[in-house]
Amino acid sequence: MEIRKNLVDANKYGTKCPYTMNPEYITVHNTYNDAPAENEIAYMVRNNNQVSFHIAVDDKEAIQGLPLERNAWACGDDNGAGNRKSISVEICYSLSGGERYYKAEDNATIVVAQLMKRYGIPINKVRTHQSWSGKYCPHRMLDEGRWNYFIERVRNVYNGGGHSDEPTIVPPSSNETGAAYIEGNRVNLRNGAGSAYGVIRQLNKGEAYQVWGQKDGWLNLGGEQWVYNDPSYIRFEKEGNTNSSSVAGKRVESKVNGLNFRNRPSWSSADVVGTVDAGYGFTIDEKVMVDGSPQYKVHNSKGQTFYITASETYVWVK
Repeated sequence: MEIRKNLVDANKYGTKCPYTMNPEYITVHNTYNDAPAENEIAYMVRNNNQVSFHIAVDDKEAIQGLPLERNAWACGDDNGAGNRKSISVEICYSLSGGERYYKAEDNATIVVAQLMKRYGIPINKVRTHQSWSGKYCPHRMLDEGRWNYFIERVRNVYNGGGHSDEPTIVPPSSNETGAAYIEGNRVNLRNGAGSAYGVIRQLNKGEAYQVWGQKDGWLNLGGEQWVYNDPSYIRFEKEGNTNSSSVAGKRVESKVNGLNFRNRPSWSSADVVGTVDAGYGFTIDEKVMVDGSPQYKVHNSKGQTFYITASETYVWVK
């Protein structure tokens, strides 16, 4: 995605971006208003406030306001790594939300993936504003419990596709994948694998999340999001441990638009024969493992057999 430049004048570097940096992180923000990216950047570069950010993304474009090798005052952690070593990306239209916001969020996944590739930044260093200073930002993503989903979309764009359903790499610090089902209320989600780390938000009964690994009894829910694996309020099902017969006859539905299904058990794009949109799906015959990752063997109303991802990031079972 092209990132259009409207850079702050160099004579304002002392206020807006006084320090050079080699970016090590990417921080995601919501603007908490309904202005487009052009207005966000224009206001930031025009005023003399010691508040700044690198890129604003809306439903149509991405605009850069600061040099990416200079710091921004966006993360609220003074001279910490958020302000001094992080590229800050603002997602527009978050106040009212709706289709404009979700399209802006989609565009942000592309921008973040591009920045990761350009600077060699790993997915576990894509962080929320909240993780640096405790500010409840990106507010809409946190309100709607979709940070984990955003991280997965970034990962998939990075790996070469939009709503790709190909298996993804487990963070190096972790080693077990699966699904976490929240069976209690006010369960703390933290920004590190330990009770000393800050609380990002609280999870509640009925929620379910993809698990990308486990470390010292803590489950990784994507990026720097961790929850303690306590069976009194979490049911953790390791990948491949689900009894195939327990899902036979149930319906699997897509959570996203444009989810691939295939005519054979594979992850190859050559075997894709169609897509389903959110709310549509198939009847499950069985759960199968394909190259170490799960798929559902399914059939439609005409009895035709297909294969679709079993990742809870992309599908529900009802």
